[in-house]
Amino acid sequence: MKNLKKISANAVEIMPALVKSMEKHGYCYFMWETVNAVGAQCANCHTIVWQDPRKNTILTEQKPADVPDYGDKYTAYYQQNIQRFLKSQPNCPECGSNNYDLFINNVNFPRFADGTVFDEEQDVTLEEHPDIVIWWQE
Repeated sequence: MKNLKKISANAVEIMPALVKSMEKHGYCYFMWETVNAVGAQCANCHTIVWQDPRKNTILTEQKPADVPDYGDKYTAYYQQNIQRFLKSQPNCPECGSNNYDLFINNVNFPRFADGTVFDEEQDVTLEEHPDIVIWWQE
């Protein structure tokens, strides 16, 4: 099993927050574009396993020469790469499944802790909780 540990979200510049008027759904996680973290969210219990994308061999692999830099073939390659990344994750440290279905980065928001989908179009007020601990993969 890959090395998982609990660390403060603040240590890797991930911002757990409760969204005002949606607190019942639990925490959601936000990042600046410069943060070196990506996550895989469990489809069963919505736990997120975070890691440094620069240390993941799937995310850092060289793009094959026959894949263009843009277009349909590139999009297909990118989606396949993300699916390979999700399938490569360790069993979920909370529920034990290996069913990750959501790639999280600074443009792909996770679901709330209860599985509710975050509405990116809604104006929100956040109550930040930087000392929340997260699962981090070495």
